[in-house]
Amino acid sequence: MAKFALMLPHAPDRYKGLSEDDYMAVIKDYVAWVEQATADGVYAGGHKLTEDTGRVVTSNGEKVEVHDSPFTEVSEILGGLMIIEAADYDAAVAISRTHPHLKHNSKIEIRQVHEV
Repeated sequence: MAKFALMLPHAPDRYKGLSEDDYMAVIKDYVAWVEQATADGVYAGGHKLTEDTGRVVTSNGEKVEVHDSPFTEVSEILGGLMIIEAADYDAAVAISRTHPHLKHNSKIEIRQVHEV
């Protein structure tokens, strides 16, 4: 089985203004999905990223610069990622179709993990 990263982007203000009950309902959806994916033997780990701005390190070949991120023109931030195991991209897509992120947001980016 190959490993795939499910990257979970969302609008920077997506969860601001939710009541505590509404926010906890979102969390419960994610926890239930992880529990089911674990029981199905496809969940291999994941992390929610903090809500700070992060950093972008760039290089022009001569100079390395550090910038706050995301920039104001960015419409999405990466809220977290999960690693699943699947036979191929089709199977990874099938698994991701059940993910609550698609209920609460609009997309999941799937990338195969290169295992060295």
